[in-house]
Amino acid sequence: MEVSEIYVHDARLYRVIEDLEADLIVMQVDLPILELNEELQPRFLVFEDAYGHQAFEGKIVGTTVILDMHVLGRSAGWQQIRIETTAGYRDLFCASVRVSEDNPIGCPGTVR
Repeated sequence: MEVSEIYVHDARLYRVIEDLEADLIVMQVDLPILELNEELQPRFLVFEDAYGHQAFEGKIVGTTVILDMHVLGRSAGWQQIRIETTAGYRDLFCASVRVSEDNPIGCPGTVR
């Protein structure tokens, strides 16, 4: 799935789980169902063959909200992703990204 195909504006970010053995970065979120619709559904953003997750965010009151997610660059099968949030931004590298209804690494962080 292409990053541009995933609508994230106003998604709520609850937790980030990194599975070093599986090279996964998983974000537990509430995603908008459709553009221009305020209804959110619990989901996981799954970044596969992922590494280099860095958060450049400050402290805020309340839940962090995702404003945008886009590709900064591509090289040799990798893409650098930037996730803009109400607290700042996050960067990571991955081979692919997908949306999942289930927690792919089976650790704490189940959908509410």
